[in-house]
Amino acid sequence: MLIRSRRYVTLIACAAAGTAAQNPARAEDAPAARPADTGELQEITVTARYRSESLQVTPISISALSSSDLESRGITNVTDLTASVPSTTLTTEGSTGGNTLVAYIRGLGQSNFSPAFQPGVPIYVDDIYQPIAFGSFLTLGDVDNVEVLRGPQGTLFGKNSEGGAVAIHSVDPSGGGNGYVQAGAGSFGERKLRGAFDFSLIPDKLFVRVAAGSERTDGYVTRFDYNCLNPGNGNKIAPSIHSDCEVGKEGGINDTYGRVAIKWLPTDNVIARLSVSTTQNTDQAVAEVPLIINPTYPGSALPAYNTRVAVPLTGVPITSALINRNPYSNYATFSNPLNGLSFSAEAPQNAWDVTGRVDWKLSDSMTFTSISGYRNFKGTIPEYKNGPLPINMIRNVITYENFSEEDRVSGDLFDKKLEWTVGAFFFRGRGLDTGDINLSVSQIGPFFGINEVTSDPTKQQNESGYLHTVYHFTDQLSLEAGLRYSHDSFEWTYTGYDLPQVPANNLKPPGAYVFGVPAIRTTSKDSRVDPKVAIQYQWTPSIMTYAQYSTGYKGGGTNPNPVTAAQATPFTVEQLKAYEVGAKTDFFNRHLTLNVDGYINNVTGLQLIGFANTTVGGTTTLNAGQALIKGGEAEIQARPFGGLLLNASAGYMDFAYHSLGPAAFTAQNPGGLRFSDVAPYSPKFKGNLGVQYTLDMAGWGALTPRVDYTYTTRVYFDPQNLLASSQGGFSLINAHLLWAGADGRFSAALDANNVGNKLYYVSKFNQLSSFGILTGQPAEPRNFLVSLKYAF
Repeated sequence: MLIRSRRYVTLIACAAAGTAAQNPARAEDAPAARPADTGELQEITVTARYRSESLQVTPISISALSSSDLESRGITNVTDLTASVPSTTLTTEGSTGGNTLVAYIRGLGQSNFSPAFQPGVPIYVDDIYQPIAFGSFLTLGDVDNVEVLRGPQGTLFGKNSEGGAVAIHSVDPSGGGNGYVQAGAGSFGERKLRGAFDFSLIPDKLFVRVAAGSERTDGYVTRFDYNCLNPGNGNKIAPSIHSDCEVGKEGGINDTYGRVAIKWLPTDNVIARLSVSTTQNTDQAVAEVPLIINPTYPGSALPAYNTRVAVPLTGVPITSALINRNPYSNYATFSNPLNGLSFSAEAPQNAWDVTGRVDWKLSDSMTFTSISGYRNFKGTIPEYKNGPLPINMIRNVITYENFSEEDRVSGDLFDKKLEWTVGAFFFRGRGLDTGDINLSVSQIGPFFGINEVTSDPTKQQNESGYLHTVYHFTDQLSLEAGLRYSHDSFEWTYTGYDLPQVPANNLKPPGAYVFGVPAIRTTSKDSRVDPKVAIQYQWTPSIMTYAQYSTGYKGGGTNPNPVTAAQATPFTVEQLKAYEVGAKTDFFNRHLTLNVDGYINNVTGLQLIGFANTTVGGTTTLNAGQALIKGGEAEIQARPFGGLLLNASAGYMDFAYHSLGPAAFTAQNPGGLRFSDVAPYSPKFKGNLGVQYTLDMAGWGALTPRVDYTYTTRVYFDPQNLLASSQGGFSLINAHLLWAGADGRFSAALDANNVGNKLYYVSKFNQLSSFGILTGQPAEPRNFLVSLKYAF
């Protein structure tokens, strides 16, 4: 009985044919309404092992969402995936890092915007690696499907895929003369427009797809004029000029994207693709509000600053009086009245990408693939803590360009018993982080102040080769084995000089080098081999189990925020050994699928941020200690009858440090970790339940309501697990209503997010022990979007 091959031969053949010839209209070009099959669940195809295969026979923990899944759940950007994927957090860093993508899977990831760090959960767009977290906050525009892979993917994906990887696949040109236009409007002045058109330049030979879109919102946190709301206080700050007391907004979006993709079939055996895309964003500064201002907090510099600077020069002490009752408001002005420094309250990002791919069928059993990618990116992060006199006022401008090349050959031998892939990968990245740093309150100097400009260039390079094999001993028993050799190099150069400060800082005079020397160069190099071994057994056509061992790593870097030359130090790789068992099953003639897994992650050389045992402040990063992470996950999809569809997922994680080394809490290191602490952005439990029902209205089309409920336990936002710098457990409800016309052309949708209007925070930034403040990024309150779509 050919369980493995015959059960999925039709599906895989269709997927291959869609790549090799003209495709039918994609899901984006038609309403996401009435399922084609209201009986059994549709099969899901994934390409995590560089082959099209059923999700149910792939021995990897994967959450896969098609374009129709994304539309039915109202998922429009990468962070929206968090609710639907177990053991995964995808969010933004906050004002400190702008629209930096914070990505954690199974307790492993990275939460800093600086290119001095490498992501532990990388994003891949059409197989092109995105090298830094800043700029990876992506709008899911013209997307065919998204795969979130949990666990190390070091053999095939390689660089930095320690916790897992997120693979985004754009819609492939089909030449079908089809497309769509969609427009929407909603809360906070939201306006959304997007569309795509697919056509042939040469029938059956040359196809083109053009897609574009824009989204704008007015922002949901209001910046108020302090003097306007607090008249008659006699301070020395310039009087208000705002009649309504409103200075501006934070959290607003102004994004535009476009993509042109070309597919050419010069022969029956060759497919060539070329795409060019761009994003142009002029978003507002990330929404952030003060949550705690406590001058008496141990170690805080606020008492001395208030006495020596704030009160004598402005008449306004920095206290909890600067926290508004409205949780969606602040006094941010993005200017410093003491020295006249002023920043724009916008956080622009501009990027363009070029991707080329060639698939050449060398024979019936061998295919060559070449993937080339280039990306050019520039973005700005404005940071402003409180007001009307800023405690922190920092602006980072990051430019980065990178090139990657991957070439691989895949095939099969011995009557398809052995499937193999061998490949080589090259990556080179160059960047520059320019910072304008104005710390009115600082532990440096007799009058507490830093005003400096830094300009730090960086270089990264990776060369690797890999081999991946799957051997089918029988139709039921398969063994997967692979390994990857990687060589990484990283370089960072610190440069900077001091500017005039008010009041003057005699320890840091204008023109002096920030670190006492013109430049400090740090480097990090590493070579390693990452293996993977997995065994799977297909017990019946509906039940498959697997067990695997694999390793992964997160590349080295350097401390991005030193105050002294002694803190300008590099750190090395973080390493992981992972064990996993799992089962993928379906029941009741594919009306129910249940996928479960359990894992153990043993991570060493942890890159722990924020430990600076000095009297001058600053942060440093250490390779310190070892942790054991154990957990389990489950994903369920069911179609009990007709148009009813149920989705559920859950992830449980137990994180425990086993050693901490120099990062441990001591009297000499009060900022250190305790063994009871857990990884940031990693809740112990997260569960999601989605319910939708498609009601056939005959000649009036179909109506599909959907509700998604997510519960998340407490999340800590810093490694030290300060309770104030965490988000307690909370529930979130999103709803979606879709109507699709009977002719399949017109549709309308209503999205309602945060239906319960829950006030919760997606990130917090803790500066209590230095400046006596803690700020938070509130999630958007209840909001609605109405959209209309026409497909042709």
